[in-house]
Amino acid sequence: MLTITPTAVVGENPGGDIEVFAVIEGKKIYLPAEANYVMQDRRGIWYYSKRKPRPKEGDWTPNKTSIACRSEGGFVRALRTDTVLPWLDTCQRTVRMVSGGQCAERRPAD
Repeated sequence: MLTITPTAVVGENPGGDIEVFAVIEGKKIYLPAEANYVMQDRRGIWYYSKRKPRPKEGDWTPNKTSIACRSEGGFVRALRTDTVLPWLDTCQRTVRMVSGGQCAERRPAD
């Protein structure tokens, strides 16, 4: 049986000094610290990568990790949304914020 491990958290900060997230369909998706880019493939599945991906043979380069989140029912599923933009236009940088003890101390990470 295939087991999928969650690679992201929807809506709530899992903790840590640096928040790394992307906003997908109006929801804040918290990602691992090594995620620098997020992108969607032709099927609507979202991925993250450390390096800027390049298109190769009708898909993104193979060095990507699928974004898997725990759903409302408690199941871990790959994040999939309807494709609104062409898949080549979906690559975007993640947002990095340094969080302090209070919300007023939040600032963009360098």
